[in-house]
Amino acid sequence: MSGTAAPTVFILGLSSDIGRELGTRYQRDGYRLYGTYRRAGSLAGLFDPERIFHCDVAKPESVRELTEACRATGLRWDIFIGAVGAEEPIGPFFESDFDAWERSIQTNALGVLRALHALFPLRAPARECACVLFSGAGTNSAAVNYSAYCASKIFLIKMCELLAAENPDLNAVIIGPGIVRTKIHEQTLRARERSGANYEKVMMFLRSDDPGVSHDDIYACVNWCVRAGRKVAGGRNFSLVHDAWREGGETLRLALLADEEMYKLRRFGNSRPVEAPGA
Repeated sequence: MSGTAAPTVFILGLSSDIGRELGTRYQRDGYRLYGTYRRAGSLAGLFDPERIFHCDVAKPESVRELTEACRATGLRWDIFIGAVGAEEPIGPFFESDFDAWERSIQTNALGVLRALHALFPLRAPARECACVLFSGAGTNSAAVNYSAYCASKIFLIKMCELLAAENPDLNAVIIGPGIVRTKIHEQTLRARERSGANYEKVMMFLRSDDPGVSHDDIYACVNWCVRAGRKVAGGRNFSLVHDAWREGGETLRLALLADEEMYKLRRFGNSRPVEAPGA
């Protein structure tokens, strides 16, 4: 990056496992890094304390305080990354406490979007910026007993498409990272029988030698989506594990340019039009 100003990355949820790992890599590679935490302990000594701020995205007043603090520092971000997420409450929808279910939607989706909405005016001027969010399990099938988590991720997938369509200077993308060794699995372990078949799946993974998806791969995939730009990646839902972004991703880039519908929420299949009564 010699000879050019270092891009600025803002990570909402820098204290999450994925957020922290991304932050250390961006810092290593010379980016200017800002971020948020709910609990500061995991960030001790890692990042510039003048550029990390407390924020609970489920509380509007906390987001307002974050915005004022960021404005005071003169923040102008190039890349916004949302790394906030929680699986709880886990269990059948009609057996879940609805207030807890609603708070999960607030944390996973609405709170992230509130923070992005508040910080959008603080993006770098006169150039395309990027917003990268994360989806999760169950967005392509029914994640039984994880309805709040799954519904919030579907919400974010559609919002990325809308944000990219509405804003010609924003490359909004969302990435499904696959199974990663993070503390979010502790929520499934706490739920036990309420997590259904996923309990044994998570237990087998944690007890195995399978390292899961690496943070290096997550970092590389995020950067591929950012470098690809809005025309290629904007509004799309990527699978880190299954999509051909590695080794330059030229074949994938060409396929995306050729198909505006690729990796977006769509209804496909054969269906007969229904005639209106009396037609």
